Amino acid sequence: MEKLKKIRLRAKEERRFRSGHPWVFSNELQESPKNLVMGEVVELQDAGGRFLAFGFGNPHSLISFRELSRENDSSFFSEGLVNAGFFSRHFERARQFRRSWFSADQSHRMIYGEADGLSGLIIDRFCGESGFVDVIQPHSAGMDLNLDSIMAALAISDAQLATGGRGIPHFAVLRRDASSREKEGLDRHPVVVKDLRTGKEVLDVEFLRNYRFRVSGIMGSSLFLSADLVSGQKTGFFFDQLQNIRLLETLLLRKTRNDRNRGRPASEGDANPFKVLDLCSYVGQWSTHLLQTLQEREVLPAEFICVDSSAAALEFAGLNLQRQADSVGGKAQVSIRTLKADVLDPLPGVLDQGFEIVIADPPAFIKNRKSIPQGKQAYSQLFQTAIEKTAPGGLVVCCSCSQLLSPGDFVEVLSKASRRSGRRVRWLAQGSPSFDHFMNLSFQEGHYLKCFIGQVDEVGSDD
Repeated sequence: MEKLKKIRLRAKEERRFRSGHPWVFSNELQESPKNLVMGEVVELQDAGGRFLAFGFGNPHSLISFRELSRENDSSFFSEGLVNAGFFSRHFERARQFRRSWFSADQSHRMIYGEADGLSGLIIDRFCGESGFVDVIQPHSAGMDLNLDSIMAALAISDAQLATGGRGIPHFAVLRRDASSREKEGLDRHPVVVKDLRTGKEVLDVEFLRNYRFRVSGIMGSSLFLSADLVSGQKTGFFFDQLQNIRLLETLLLRKTRNDRNRGRPASEGDANPFKVLDLCSYVGQWSTHLLQTLQEREVLPAEFICVDSSAAALEFAGLNLQRQADSVGGKAQVSIRTLKADVLDPLPGVLDQGFEIVIADPPAFIKNRKSIPQGKQAYSQLFQTAIEKTAPGGLVVCCSCSQLLSPGDFVEVLSKASRRSGRRVRWLAQGSPSFDHFMNLSFQEGHYLKCFIGQVDEVGSDD
């Protein structure tokens, strides 16, 4: 068997890796990694030549080594590649962990890169009414090089699905279209769809452009949403906000229970509509969950305004909300409006400041370190708008998915936004990523999502 290439750390550069960080940068190595094949498996050694780990090498990236295993067992690696058994073992570990938090028919993030020990690999599992779809994003050169093994391991895991009879369809959508691939020296490629039961490529993918899938709803119920799994953002959906949506739902349930005016059924009198403004709504995930909560509490009528810069996303937002309204016969009591606009510009027709809930969940405004000042200003401007649009006593949700925006900077941005709004905000809760996006404390780069939920007062004061 061909021996794996070896690379060594500098003597003074071992501490961070030994403490658990899964990456090694090119300037931390004794020699240049230029002799490596992009994405091949190599052995990492300390300055004295002692084994540290196996992982992917890359001569074209600042991240020259991505850890795969710290076990001194090379049986899973041959000729610079990873066999399907390695991925199958990790997939099973990931599945066992997520079974504690998600039922087999609830969609979730199945593999979360470094947190699951698979650096540069994202897999989201969508559970539809009649089958499963795994959307795969290989962000590292090593994962890109080992797609055959990844696909083979997914086929193995297919037989382990808790509800998986052999007749249930199971597809894999390979998405290699992310701009982040360029940092690894990788090209972008068209989307490929395969049937994991037959191994054959699927040519007609239209059913995935409007795929209806099940997620965890309020109080253990199910909620159905639709998204484009072929050309939608990222994998087509964002599972990371589920825990923050849960937090908002909990606050809303408690608030409506103690609010007699909002808590009684609309049929009892002249209740004003409960108004929700969803800024950067994408496919309307937050709003659809909230509608289910309002229906549970019989807080109707309700009005929703979803704002996004993508017309395609807004179509899904309207569709998801309308389906939820129709599901309990509440169509006549639910008003839905979608608005295509840049949330950093004045919002046409959204002059009212009487929204009981305002959500600001924008895409990453900070893509690199040079854009941090500009990004902070954009966040502050958006959050100020969100606070200003919230009714007295209403709830405002402010989020950031920019990894380069530190928690301290996020608090600074929120403080600035609330001061400029002239409103007092009582920050009630700090959110966290969903459980399928769990944290590895040694890998701060994976801690990107930040969320605060506050209650807005009429008058301003120190926040």
